[in-house]
Amino acid sequence: MILPFSACSSSFRQVRKRLPGAVSGGVAHAARGASAGLASPPRRALLKGTMSVLALGGCASTLLSACGGEYSDGTGPQFAPSPVVNSVTNFRDVGGAAPGYSTSDGAHVRRALLYRSDALTPNTVDAVTLERMAFACVYDLRTPAENDMTPDTVLTSANRVSLNVLGTPGPRSFAGYTAGDLDAAMQAQWREFVTGRMQCIAYGALLEHIAEAPGPQLIVGSSAVDVAGWASALLLLIANVPLEIVVQDFLLTNAWRSTTIDADNLTPPVQASYLQAACDALQRSYGDINRYLESGLGLASVTVDRLRARLVV
Repeated sequence: MILPFSACSSSFRQVRKRLPGAVSGGVAHAARGASAGLASPPRRALLKGTMSVLALGGCASTLLSACGGEYSDGTGPQFAPSPVVNSVTNFRDVGGAAPGYSTSDGAHVRRALLYRSDALTPNTVDAVTLERMAFACVYDLRTPAENDMTPDTVLTSANRVSLNVLGTPGPRSFAGYTAGDLDAAMQAQWREFVTGRMQCIAYGALLEHIAEAPGPQLIVGSSAVDVAGWASALLLLIANVPLEIVVQDFLLTNAWRSTTIDADNLTPPVQASYLQAACDALQRSYGDINRYLESGLGLASVTVDRLRARLVV
């Protein structure tokens, strides 16, 4: 299958022209201090305010619902509200809100199949919710040091697959970085997501697992370098979700975390420039996403076909 998304970086520039000027930094500022442990009503109020910055072409209700709002006009898994797991930072459905993110070819991303989060450390109540979701696989993309420091809660139904995307024993420290230095370092990190050998191996293995594994699956990432962010963006792009929605979905991370730029920079906000850096690297190194999936990540075309068939309804 040849995916129609073939001009990643040029498309990204066109999208940035259509985005409000405040999106890149304003979302981080608006969401700063929004704790993942907030109850649903305050968080929903924050998100409704953020939507005024993010909304593009009628996407606001979809994006809001993906982060805990209610929006449903049908029945079945595709329209079911995402489970609320407030104690796990950035826990959300990759497919977005009911009826799932729209694709450029008239389909929708399948919901209740793929989820993403930061470290899987739920409280007692949320642990019960996660058990009921009966995950088939939990993919932890963090480094061994992060796993040792904050180990994932073991879910009885799930196979745990550890994929060290950064390829290092521990995460890079950004302590003492100014905002400008941090942005440059993160852009370099995101370019390496695309060009680094260890990164390609890890993301290729992740997508191959997702294509084959039955049942709902969870991708666990880090709050420092958003390794799950590129995985989620890739999945949406493979599903042919328009790039402007992929960008907005990525920026919603800032509303799901308490993000700060400070002396330690442990939870920096994500920026649209990170995705642009990865897309630029993809086009420069591979030409288009099809060659990246095949030559960079080592995926057979039949695997990509199977993956997209799972991702869309």
